[in-house]
Amino acid sequence: MRFPIRGVAALAGWLLLAAIVLSVAHGGGSGLPAWPAGAAFWLAGLALAARVRGLQRLQTLLMLAVGAAGLVFAAAHGGTAQLGKALTTNQALLAMLAAVSFLRLISLPEAAAGEPDPHGPRALWRTLLGVHLFGSVINLSAVMILGDRQSRQAPLTPLQATVLSRGFSLAALWSPFFAAMGVALSNAPGAQLPVLSLVGLPLAALGLATSAWSLRRHAAVGDYVGYPMHFAALWIPGLLALLVLAAHAVWHALPILTLIAGLSLALTLAVLAARHGAAAPGRLRAHVADGLPGMSGELALFLAAGVLAAGIASAVASVGLAIDLDGFDAAAASVLLLSMVALAVAGVHPVISIATAHGLLAPLAPDPNLLGITYLMTWAAGVAWSPLSGMHLAIQGRFGIDPRGFLRWNAGFTLLMLAADVAMLHLYAAFAA
Repeated sequence: MRFPIRGVAALAGWLLLAAIVLSVAHGGGSGLPAWPAGAAFWLAGLALAARVRGLQRLQTLLMLAVGAAGLVFAAAHGGTAQLGKALTTNQALLAMLAAVSFLRLISLPEAAAGEPDPHGPRALWRTLLGVHLFGSVINLSAVMILGDRQSRQAPLTPLQATVLSRGFSLAALWSPFFAAMGVALSNAPGAQLPVLSLVGLPLAALGLATSAWSLRRHAAVGDYVGYPMHFAALWIPGLLALLVLAAHAVWHALPILTLIAGLSLALTLAVLAARHGAAAPGRLRAHVADGLPGMSGELALFLAAGVLAAGIASAVASVGLAIDLDGFDAAAASVLLLSMVALAVAGVHPVISIATAHGLLAPLAPDPNLLGITYLMTWAAGVAWSPLSGMHLAIQGRFGIDPRGFLRWNAGFTLLMLAADVAMLHLYAAFAA
């Protein structure tokens, strides 16, 4: 008798919840090792493997193959195959992503069905800022929700899609709740969240300001249909950000990903209980069974990225390979940034290039903050410009927008942001010296 597909997905959801709890317990200093959380994530990933298709499956298999080859190479040449690293590298990051998904239950923007849609330039900048702020907490869900509302009367236009794309991608520069931040903190050990966010915030502000100015001059702006944002709903994302920063200041020894995961789950439980009382457990169960399995693509990518990083690190250590650089300075960071963005435009997911860079650059002991900032910039620029980014593919699948259009619509914007990024890297390096 075959186990129903829905039952497999629900089982994976409960495994993911167990992994969140185990990861938070490990990071919170309980003495619990990291491998139980890693094992739970791998079991959930195997259960959901059939859901991973297309480009994500190809990228996942490529990372697994290269990582496994690196582990075998290291073992065959007298080195150490870092199997533990392969199992646990991204468990804290995955716990954060899974826990943050619960915030959809309490912080999704709402708009009454009969409320009129705003039009014109003012609607454009409010939608741009709204998708940026909501996206910084609830991630890609914000793009789908705003896009669904905007396309209910007519198909989504290139201008509307561009606003959603730019507003969302810029959140990668600073948001603690974005996958990009988790990847940066995991692959640049020692990087500090306040430093990374403070460097990214002015860049995000620049991107929002230049986008609002340039897109308001678009020929179709007069017909632009925006989203009726209710900024009063931002109190939950704002409260969560303050709680994370306050907790980090008090318990600075605790990993920031652990704080984000634990507080996201705790705040969701508290707000659900206050709003819905006895109905709260049912909503939680529904999200665990139906919502958490929806992260199958992210789960596969980050599990495979852990294997890739472990394989590269093992192979490099086994042969004593050293990169011919005196150090990792702003110039090297700039070259790395431009190279990884070019790879992203060609279809290489930033997770792959970042995991590879981590394995190669670790022997140089680079400034972790400089490296983390570079990773955030790579993610933001790559997501905005690549027609094969997860966001653009999701927009294509949901709204029928040809993702190749973003190569043209976001080209000037991305090049401007890259110039600002390079300047910021040199400015940070000068002040950090």
